[in-house]
Amino acid sequence: MLLYEANVREEFRRTKELAERIREKIRNELEAGEILIDLPLLKQSYELLQRALPEGVGNSGFERHIHFIEYYLKRKSFQGALGNIDDICNFDVPSVEEGFQKWAIEQSHSDSELAKKVGPLLIQRQWDSAVRKGFVILKERMAKTFDADSSLDGRDLVNKVFGKNGFLSGKLDESERESMRNLLDGLFGMFRNTYGHRDIEPKWYEAEAILSMINWSLKTIDNYPGVSPKVIRGKSVKIRT
Repeated sequence: MLLYEANVREEFRRTKELAERIREKIRNELEAGEILIDLPLLKQSYELLQRALPEGVGNSGFERHIHFIEYYLKRKSFQGALGNIDDICNFDVPSVEEGFQKWAIEQSHSDSELAKKVGPLLIQRQWDSAVRKGFVILKERMAKTFDADSSLDGRDLVNKVFGKNGFLSGKLDESERESMRNLLDGLFGMFRNTYGHRDIEPKWYEAEAILSMINWSLKTIDNYPGVSPKVIRGKSVKIRT
């Protein structure tokens, strides 16, 4: 997600720079026709920003204020135009950026347990610890969701759940079951074994890629039929679903 967020922030930077440039021209009451030529560039930049934003982020009064900037500039009313470009610079774009920041912090696209437990490690740039913690969460989630022995790990755990005779055999499409088995087996074998059993510090982009795969696996696993706790005669037991 870092690459996506970096590109969105670049769109914010470009939009804010264009808006500030136009505001300066209006403040200095430069030729209205020249400023009107710049407005389509600002419109286009804002449209690109809107298309880049996640769903539910991005509402503001930008379009209305752009309309009135054009209206006032065509009438050579710089004061009226200034009030509207001020609203764009001071409220419209910042409010959208704040919404995007809130979306990024809330991490609704991330598994909540992973985000809560790994987030502090990432802030401290403890990439190796973050990767190890991610695999601990994945292992425990699989064992809990599919009622597997907590002593199982890595390939043994993956086969217990996704193997030919595993928990999900017959409950998933065979090609999906086998693909998930291969993916998780490779994930544990390639990355958990590398960073979990050796003193190797991953690069930040390696940690991001690994944690993204773990995040996807966690959210996918949560959608599979697992073992649900049910209360029978006052006792909590696990029922296979």
